[in-house]
Amino acid sequence: MSDEDFKSFVRKELSDIRRDMAQMQQMTADLIRIVGNTNGMLEEVQQDVNVMKQDIGVMKRDIDVMKQDIDVMKQDINGIKQDQKRMSDTQEEQGRVLEMLSYRSLAHDADIRDLRRVR
Repeated sequence: MSDEDFKSFVRKELSDIRRDMAQMQQMTADLIRIVGNTNGMLEEVQQDVNVMKQDIGVMKRDIDVMKQDIDVMKQDINGIKQDQKRMSDTQEEQGRVLEMLSYRSLAHDADIRDLRRVR
């Protein structure tokens, strides 16, 4: 191989190396851009997760308040049931009293009629 051939060969190899280096630099720049985009998306996802965690915290507090409200409602319902039972018992007792008074009234009316006939 002559000096000129050797120089030509070396120049070609250097040219190939420079081209490969340029491609690698471009690929490195692309990778850096992709990683940057990925990091940006990751930050957005992290912010969304943080918002969701806050929302979950608010929802848990709301659920606790609703549970307390339900407990109060249960107590109120039990009170209403007891009141209803007392009213029902009272109505039954009053019904018996009215029935007894009606019977007495009928009996008194019959007695009064009998007394009127006797006269």
